[in-house]
Amino acid sequence: MDENRKILGIIGGIGPLATVYFMNLVVKKTKADKDQDHIPMIVLNDTLIPDRTDFILDDKKPDPAVRMISDAKKLEENGADVIVMPCNTAHFFYDEISKEISVPMINIVDETVKYASENIPGIKKLGILATMGTVYSGSYRRCCDKYGLECVVPSEEDQKNLMTIIYGQVKAGKKADTKLLMKIIDNLENDGCDAVVMGCTELSVVNEDMNLNRKDIIDSMEVLAEKSILACGGRLN
Repeated sequence: MDENRKILGIIGGIGPLATVYFMNLVVKKTKADKDQDHIPMIVLNDTLIPDRTDFILDDKKPDPAVRMISDAKKLEENGADVIVMPCNTAHFFYDEISKEISVPMINIVDETVKYASENIPGIKKLGILATMGTVYSGSYRRCCDKYGLECVVPSEEDQKNLMTIIYGQVKAGKKADTKLLMKIIDNLENDGCDAVVMGCTELSVVNEDMNLNRKDIIDSMEVLAEKSILACGGRLN
């Protein structure tokens, strides 16, 4: 193996469909002429990790960090050089997990906001589509502050509808209401947002199905996939 090529460890199962989509993105976005040009990946598709939003909103619920730390350690023990979590909400636990391992861990939230600040000309306001757990945790707001951007989240009604799309539709294996999702995006842009982040990996799956290909819609999963490829010594298409 190329000595510069590193192994990517993936804490998966949060959710399962998003994990598969992330792996597919890594393969599709890697410039490769043969199998050996692709990034080696170790995936722990741990569907038994408790719901992240449930715990963030009520810390009496089961703590997901316990299993995620255990999973990160297992990935490191089995050869992972870089670790990722294809789940925005799970990054509430990023510091807690990363301090328990000795290999680097890519932060999807920080990388996504950084991407927006560097690639959207004149950006001032960034809309965030995410779970209530992510919104409540303030992870995107803190990163926006770091890069000098105003963080905007949907109205209470739009956030409720967004949670229905994420949990009641995508996670439940049902067809997403794309018209409703587009209405939520339009409302954020009417509120002055220069770009909108798909800040939930379930929404990344919907984004692919919609095939919007709009520069003002930033897919956090695509950002994570590209950063993962580069961190492991691969080349981008």
